[in-house]
Amino acid sequence: MTYVVLAGIVAAFLSKRNPMTILHIELKARYVMIGILGVQILLAIIAAKTNQQYPIILNITFLGILVCLFWNRHLSGIKWILGGASLNFLALLLHGGLMPVSAAAMKISGLDNAGFDADSRHYLMEDTAFWWLGDWIPFLTPVGTNYVWSPGDVLVAIGIFVFLVRNSQKRSYTS
Repeated sequence: MTYVVLAGIVAAFLSKRNPMTILHIELKARYVMIGILGVQILLAIIAAKTNQQYPIILNITFLGILVCLFWNRHLSGIKWILGGASLNFLALLLHGGLMPVSAAAMKISGLDNAGFDADSRHYLMEDTAFWWLGDWIPFLTPVGTNYVWSPGDVLVAIGIFVFLVRNSQKRSYTS
């Protein structure tokens, strides 16, 4: 999502907006969201060190994020993010708390050697009727930091871009 954030910042500047003004937006449950992000980062670190996954905790944190996004749905872009996060949460619920990932998409993205032992939320897709909710969309970058996205990730990316551009205030020029 780093590229989406950078694209949103550039688009805000090109549309004569100041993306730094989004730092002044009053988000409901701001500190709850920061705390949940901290828990998810901690889960990723623990998974990397212990090779253990905690899908129940991940699902609870995802549910918390969904509630916080719902409370902030009045802001431009948040409904897109909420829709995408909801699809990702559904994928997690339907697959035991883990996100299925396509081996073919991983290969296209050059990530076929990436193991999931140290990953807090992914596993290689097996036969599932809900494969389309998982990560199967290769996202290739010019610098080789490739990813595999889910349809939910695409909606989240659109939402982040819209959020950055539409919630940035117009720049004022003084003489």
